[in-house]
Amino acid sequence: MMARPRHLRRGNVALGAALLLVPMAMLAGIGIDFGRAWLAQDRLGQAVDAAALAGARVLGARDAGADARMYFNANFVPGGGFALDSFSASASAGGDTLSVSAAGRIHTSFLQLAGPRWATLPLSASATARRTTIGMELALVLDVTGSMAGTSMTQMRLAAADLVNILYGGQSSLDTLYISVVPYTATVNLGSGRTDWLVGGAATGFAPFRWRGCVEARTGGEDQTETPPAVMPFQPFLYPSTRAQTAANAFGTRTTRGLVGPVFGDADWGTTPAITSNEAPDPDDTDSLDPRDSWTNNNARKGPNVGCGQPVAGLSNDRDQILAIIAALQPTNRGGTMGNVGLQAGWFTLSPRWRGLWGTSPWGTVTPPGLPLDYPGPRDFMTKVIVMMTDGDNNWFDYGRPPAHDYTAYGRLGEGRLGTTNGGTARTRIDDRMLTLCTNIKARGIRIYTITLGTSTSTRSLYQQCATGPGYYFHAPTASDLRSAFREIGTQLGNLRLEQ
Repeated sequence: MMARPRHLRRGNVALGAALLLVPMAMLAGIGIDFGRAWLAQDRLGQAVDAAALAGARVLGARDAGADARMYFNANFVPGGGFALDSFSASASAGGDTLSVSAAGRIHTSFLQLAGPRWATLPLSASATARRTTIGMELALVLDVTGSMAGTSMTQMRLAAADLVNILYGGQSSLDTLYISVVPYTATVNLGSGRTDWLVGGAATGFAPFRWRGCVEARTGGEDQTETPPAVMPFQPFLYPSTRAQTAANAFGTRTTRGLVGPVFGDADWGTTPAITSNEAPDPDDTDSLDPRDSWTNNNARKGPNVGCGQPVAGLSNDRDQILAIIAALQPTNRGGTMGNVGLQAGWFTLSPRWRGLWGTSPWGTVTPPGLPLDYPGPRDFMTKVIVMMTDGDNNWFDYGRPPAHDYTAYGRLGEGRLGTTNGGTARTRIDDRMLTLCTNIKARGIRIYTITLGTSTSTRSLYQQCATGPGYYFHAPTASDLRSAFREIGTQLGNLRLEQ
């Protein structure tokens, strides 16, 4: 057989190679299109996951869909031939999950040569994030002093309710979430049934009234500890009557504007000795022990419980009962503001040294005998939290009737229980004791969130230092800003996870 010329064989090889370049180029182009699509799909999936987590974080606090879209836009910017067709975010009926989905298409460069149906490649991603509450014991320590009356009290009740609703996420109770409510003034009310927590086991000297449940600050540094009452019992808060001094004209006499008789003291309660005067006496302190009645939005009071506010409710997981307590909170006048005594009472409701002591509160809530739990270890799936709110400086109020300055958890200012009889110095001493208390509480692993409402620079600094860290302190310039602060705390206390 005659061999083919060599130059003809070379031509055939060149032609074959040229013919192969076309499918090889197509395959390479297809690979580029699919590679672009794969990268876009990965970016889309990550952006949807981030959007679901971001939106779920604020469920119940604000528009979760708006937050989800904002985070999606920040993490996925259409471009490179990708067009977004749809985005949706919807919360579940129970308000504890958020489902996010997005769909679009990427325009092809080479695949479109295979026909119109290949001009684009569809892409889609979806994710569902669940917001759950971490295992938690939470104390709400709330300022109910007289200055909170009106809009501030209304907004605080709404804000605290927001926090509770966010944490319960539509559930009426959770086995992993217990909340105590701790109202405070210049003293704190542990409950009128706690006489076994008192020195001598009884409250005497209140006739014709009864002890409502407030206690004085303990001495010897015990106003900065979690010591239970069996080790260090309390003195009952008893606003001393000034009736005898008034009867003896110790504060002078009134002779102007037709008012003849002695100048009244700031707590002329009781029945003896007789006081002769044509001046109308102040109304008596209410003798009711119903926590819904035990408050006085009026400075003109004169019983043994003046300045004693509503009682503490120990840990409960009944959302509706907790909300009912918050809704019933009212301002109590007189005494002043002493945040340290409220903060310490909040610690009492979380301290394992108080386990089994709280039982049934005057509000009707019941703390299980096994609570509070032990302090959490580094790997425990639970935490203890205090959220504390105030609208004013720590201070010693003076009603304006003698003797000077009201009776508080530290007695009268003139008694010098804080080592001074000067009001300004006394406030500094209270602030210092509160800071030490904050340090002691945080040393136990308890998180402290603090909120100030329209307070002075020094008080803002005090509450910033008390908080666990910069992100745990919030300032509300006005009462309407309180809800944002409480809601943000609620979102921080949530636990998020992706379900798909």
